[in-house]
Amino acid sequence: MSFAIDWWWPLQEEINTEFGFSRSREEVSSRLISRLYQPKGNLSKIILNNKVTIVGAGISEKETIPGGIKIAADGAVSACLERNIIPDIIVTDLDGNLPEMVWANKKGSKIIVHAHGDNLSRLFEYSNEIQAISLTTTYPHSGTNCWGGFTDGDRSLMMSLGLGAKSVNLIGFDFDKIGPYSGDYSPRKIQKLSWANKIVNECNERTGKVKILNRQ
Repeated sequence: MSFAIDWWWPLQEEINTEFGFSRSREEVSSRLISRLYQPKGNLSKIILNNKVTIVGAGISEKETIPGGIKIAADGAVSACLERNIIPDIIVTDLDGNLPEMVWANKKGSKIIVHAHGDNLSRLFEYSNEIQAISLTTTYPHSGTNCWGGFTDGDRSLMMSLGLGAKSVNLIGFDFDKIGPYSGDYSPRKIQKLSWANKIVNECNERTGKVKILNRQ
């Protein structure tokens, strides 16, 4: 059964209103990323019918990353590398540890780069250093994918469900405080985490495939 995201668009509009996001800037970023990056590879083949583990920025030193296809949500790539794990996939809007992402990319990690209105300069900066397997945008655009989602963590989840993952484990998803591997320590981050919580719960209610590990 496919994972339809019709329900997502009203949430996206609420997010735009709450955070003051401009759709015109989103459209600029969509055009920019499609010009700068040439994705290569088959992302669907990696995820379809497989168990997926998404590593979030809130993972603690004591937590062990379970098996399955391992997806690092942006800065959580550092948590994976500290455990001598090269994640299968990294989902990023380019505000995490970029040198480590570039290194992991060269070692085999597949990178999904997300474009939005606030990362235009970083899209330029890393276009020659990252080989993406897929590009994502906030709204559908030619040459990119749009699975929905707001933060890198819940975007990774919606992507996994959209591509037919058998199940999805989430580790390091703490919605009450900013995680140690987060690339965003702005005052608005807690607001974003509240939205991430809402999106994760909605995804699980609709699919029954999502499990948050080690949740307090």
